[in-house]
Amino acid sequence: MFAKAKQLTASFLTMAIVTIAGVILFFRPMSEADNTVGEWPAPLAMAVYAGLSIWLMDWAAQRTNNSYSAAFVVAGSQSILILDLAARGERGFLTAFAGILLVAVTWIAVAFVHSRLTVSS
Repeated sequence: MFAKAKQLTASFLTMAIVTIAGVILFFRPMSEADNTVGEWPAPLAMAVYAGLSIWLMDWAAQRTNNSYSAAFVVAGSQSILILDLAARGERGFLTAFAGILLVAVTWIAVAFVHSRLTVSS
């Protein structure tokens, strides 16, 4: 029990320190100097998002031998990002809830299809 608490606490502190230092020393200066904002066409943005997401989920599914576990990890990560946006005031809480619900339903469906069509190697 103590070993797990120690592991989680040390991991939390490491994440906090590296993130804060990274934002202060790297991300914020880069962000303030960046004036190359551009918007991709929605179909292209969706295709890139979906392609990279499915690639990540398939990669994780191959390592865990479980499409649902892999989909849960991807959905969990996306949900954490949505909560972060809401906590920072960049998204409303109702919108965040709807986004998380949509992410959950999407990844359950993807895991179902992926698991049914799994190719043995």
